[in-house]
Amino acid sequence: MRLLRIVCWTIILTLAAVPVSVLLCPKIETGIRGGRLVVAQIGGPRGFNRLFVDDQETAAISDAIMGSLVSINRQTQQVEPALAERWAFTDNGRVLSLHLRHNVLFSDGQPFTADDLVFTFAVILDDRTQSAAGRHFSPEGKKVLVEKVDGHTVRLTFPQAMAGCERWLDGVPILPKHRLESHFKNGSLATAWNLAAARQAVVGLGPFRLKQYLSGQRTVVERNPYYWKQDAQGHALPYLDELIFEIIPDKNAQQLRFQQAQLDVLKPLVGHEAAALRDLEKKGAVKIYNVGPSLINDIFWFNQNELHNKISGKAWGESCRLSWFQMLPFRQAVSYAIDREAIIRLVFGGYASTSWGPITSGNRLWYNPHVRQYPYDLEKARALLRSAGFTYRGDQLYDGRGNVVAFSLSTNAGNAVRQKMSAMIQQDLSRIGMKVTLAPTETKALINRIDATHDYEACLLSLLSGDVDPSAEMNVLHSRGALHWWRPKQSQPATAWEQRIDALMVEQQRVFDFARRKQLFDEVQEIMAEQQAFIYLAARQLIVATKSNLGNVKPGVLNDFILWNCDELYWQK
Repeated sequence: MRLLRIVCWTIILTLAAVPVSVLLCPKIETGIRGGRLVVAQIGGPRGFNRLFVDDQETAAISDAIMGSLVSINRQTQQVEPALAERWAFTDNGRVLSLHLRHNVLFSDGQPFTADDLVFTFAVILDDRTQSAAGRHFSPEGKKVLVEKVDGHTVRLTFPQAMAGCERWLDGVPILPKHRLESHFKNGSLATAWNLAAARQAVVGLGPFRLKQYLSGQRTVVERNPYYWKQDAQGHALPYLDELIFEIIPDKNAQQLRFQQAQLDVLKPLVGHEAAALRDLEKKGAVKIYNVGPSLINDIFWFNQNELHNKISGKAWGESCRLSWFQMLPFRQAVSYAIDREAIIRLVFGGYASTSWGPITSGNRLWYNPHVRQYPYDLEKARALLRSAGFTYRGDQLYDGRGNVVAFSLSTNAGNAVRQKMSAMIQQDLSRIGMKVTLAPTETKALINRIDATHDYEACLLSLLSGDVDPSAEMNVLHSRGALHWWRPKQSQPATAWEQRIDALMVEQQRVFDFARRKQLFDEVQEIMAEQQAFIYLAARQLIVATKSNLGNVKPGVLNDFILWNCDELYWQK
């Protein structure tokens, strides 16, 4: 999800007990300057300060215009220097000293110093910001101490040692103090870089700067003339003149636009979408890249939140549906009733694998293959439901109070993959007597229902891990997390098993012995698979496509799969 800065090689040595290794990066081609790259987004950004809005569309644009202290190489999955040219741990891992690059300028020509980093952390740690980054840097509510050592050195002191914390810096966009300090002081920072902001107001350290935003149409970013990075020949990066993010909500329309050469990149693809491009690939017009198992987890879940709006004329907290959804045998029965193999075959064309837990096999270091599995078994599903007090009258399922078991399933409209999966789930669950009504919803409206109003019953979406490190899952797995979608942002864990996961996730952050940390995170995966709060369905292979003459394409399983090295991409002659 973050913008990457490349170095030719680096020696990785952290306290995370991962063996020391020398990582050789693939050769970087010297590119040709000029041209524009057109990519598609399902929806536009929600603002230009990702500390306040961190959806995928906003993140992609922010990565291009901001800049980060360190970068995670999307191919090697290791940390590399960026705006911090080096860093060091002391005090048994509690203190992290960051040494910043000299002579770096923001996109308005003003210098970048330690003051900007201290200001950025002041924003992150401010209670008004409520960012995911703030939760990272406030373990158990204890905020990291941020101190300026000199003009280009900043020291972070954590309340306790935090394994892998240097990786979090990949997700910290550096804010310009000279532009935003007054907004921070008067309380207007959250709206300072909203969609109505003048393009000159949005200032960053990334390879591009904001040029134009047209609501509902596109965002255009142009080359940052002050960008700090150069290629091996001493030429200023980026090579491209512009990146254009076209808003195209319908995936079929995106595919058509790519086939007509109106888009330069298509990502990610499923099997039938890639197959439709084979003729163009044979003609040399496009290249298709299959990176292998991805970190994208397609998930189905029930709304277990007790606090919110009225649904179907009843207070949700009193609804019979809520009582079903909070019932473990009910969720497990649904999991057994979904034919994952059919989904993989018919939706993904075989280019996916079954998923049983929060970590996919694309995360080779932390994946636990021994979690509980739910192979397709209608009889086991029916037996679980009967054991929980449900009964059948003919083919229809009823709860113990005589209510017909029926609910609506939401997903984002215009996404053919998810709509097909929804229809298959609807059919599968009808076989165990459940009536499922499909409710496709515009993407932003759906996210608002999940995050804010909680006005939905069941949902089908995907989760993409932002990193391979377990701490990247804190926002999903910890009960206070915003992406803990079945019951998000809890002040206290609602169940004993969520409390146990909270404790395990906190403990694994404090442990630097890899084997022990793996043991703790394995247990988290086992609990999630047992409880089925998220019903994990499939982990697709990561397939992307570009025009064949796009150079320095280095797709990786971490987002953004192609644009992570956008400063190096160029058009070949």
